[in-house]
Amino acid sequence: MDRPTAGTPRERATRALRAHAPQLLHTELTELGQGLDNTAYIAGGLVLRVADDGDVEREARLLDTVAPHLSIAIPTPRFADGTAGVLAYELIAGRPLLGRRAPAGAGRRLGRFLRELHAIEPATVEDLVQTEDADPSEWLEDLSGPSDLVDIVRASRPQRARQRVVAHADLGAEHILELDGTLTGIVDWSDAAITDPALDFARVYRDFGPGFLADAIEAYGALPAAMARIEFFARCAALEDLAFGIETGRQEYATNAERSFGWLFPQRT
Repeated sequence: MDRPTAGTPRERATRALRAHAPQLLHTELTELGQGLDNTAYIAGGLVLRVADDGDVEREARLLDTVAPHLSIAIPTPRFADGTAGVLAYELIAGRPLLGRRAPAGAGRRLGRFLRELHAIEPATVEDLVQTEDADPSEWLEDLSGPSDLVDIVRASRPQRARQRVVAHADLGAEHILELDGTLTGIVDWSDAAITDPALDFARVYRDFGPGFLADAIEAYGALPAAMARIEFFARCAALEDLAFGIETGRQEYATNAERSFGWLFPQRT
């Protein structure tokens, strides 16, 4: 696997454009957003996601493999530059749902999408993604936040799951696109893995609450003995987003995390 070369994300995006789409070099390069591990830009309708780490060429092959099985759009790779760490794809219409209310029916729609994704045979992508235990003990190692909430999470650690599925594994509101009441895309597959299916329900529970989660699980079908793990991972993810928002000044992440505490930590006084 090539490692991304030195340079700022903008410089790396520009190098990738020069190598793969030179006709866009004189187009304005505008930042779309920044997360824990990626910075995204747009140039002439082309999204360039610059990864801090990871194998974008392998991610591009993953996207091409799973897309035919899914009924919500995912990025269609235009090029993947492993040296610059840049994955380029055509812009998907819509805005991220971070900080916004999910449209009516979105929980059921996402549940059907996850049923499709999790039905993909893991062997078809095992050379493209990691197989991860999603061990709750490991999630606790670097957990930080208000001490009373951290104590609640530590006291509610579930057993790890035996089931493994092909999962997005970072399915938060910032990666779900919506336009005119319709879910239009699921983006950023850099953390995809063969892992516990509960991970794909945890962040939507954090971001949209118990009603959305119930709709998603009803549309998904059987998800035996998963609620304790969903709740645990959702709580960890909320504390992670709180820390990220405070450390980076991204108030939308901190606000979203704090809002979720009402249903994730109802025992808090």
